[in-house]
Amino acid sequence: MFLTRGLALWLLLCVSGAQAATVAGHEFAERINVPGVGNNLRLSGAATLDRNFVPFYSAALYLPASVRSLDQLKSGLSPYRITVIWQIPELDDEHVDEYWRKAFAEAAGPARLSRIKTNVERFVEVFGAARHGQVILFDYIPDAGMRIFVDDRPAGQLAGVEFNTVLLSIWLGDKAPRDFRTALTAGLAPN
Repeated sequence: MFLTRGLALWLLLCVSGAQAATVAGHEFAERINVPGVGNNLRLSGAATLDRNFVPFYSAALYLPASVRSLDQLKSGLSPYRITVIWQIPELDDEHVDEYWRKAFAEAAGPARLSRIKTNVERFVEVFGAARHGQVILFDYIPDAGMRIFVDDRPAGQLAGVEFNTVLLSIWLGDKAPRDFRTALTAGLAPN
């Protein structure tokens, strides 16, 4: 369940345009440099995802200025970064794996999940236990696929537009909490 922290940030971003944001005590820069893309990614929005009224993780979405709509982003033809910072005190590796598998199943649906199952299992293997403050970077570059960094260390790389579209849907798809998704996409024009 997502509370009002993301909604307040969304309103701030709508009024003032994308700028640096602080969510759950973490500062997300206005612009970032992503290797292979350059320093042209700007903050679209940031929010905290709550589960059972407890902060689970904070996330920020970074996009090139040329991406102006959610449909354009979901096409798989534009680079982006999702930064995730765990807010929970700790979560063992079994529960982290369970979270990601369930998130993929909800975002993909049965037919798509069967097509990307191998990549989902490779994705789940990237992570171990989660701890408060741990930072995960998801850098999508269309020609290279998804590069994953855990606490600034390379952790994996997965290709495939369909896989990466489903991964993005975890945060921005129809099954994602509306306020969370709205806060992350505050810098985009409505579809």
